[in-house]
Amino acid sequence: MENGYNYAILCPNRPDLAWESTLLSSKYLKSKKYALIHKTVYKDHSEGITFITYSNDLQALANDMKQYISWYDQVSGFKKDIQGNISEY
Repeated sequence: MENGYNYAILCPNRPDLAWESTLLSSKYLKSKKYALIHKTVYKDHSEGITFITYSNDLQALANDMKQYISWYDQVSGFKKDIQGNISEY
C-alpha cells in the first residue's frame, strides 16, 4: 500500500489494554466488556494504535469495525482481509 491504511480489531476488553499507547486519547474503561482497537499501517509498514473504543454494545462496535478495509473479530473468530475476503481464523 503506497499510502498506508487503517484496520480494526474487535476483542473482549482486558486489563493490558490500559497500557497500550494510542495516538488519540483512549481512557481505559474497566466496566466495558468489549474494545475496538483502531490501528493504522503506515507507508513504511509500521503500525500504531490510533485509538480504542470501549463499549458493552457488541453490535455497535461490530458495525463500526465493518467500515474498515480490513478487520479482525476476535469475539466471533472471523476476519476480513484487504481484498475483502471474509474467513475464519
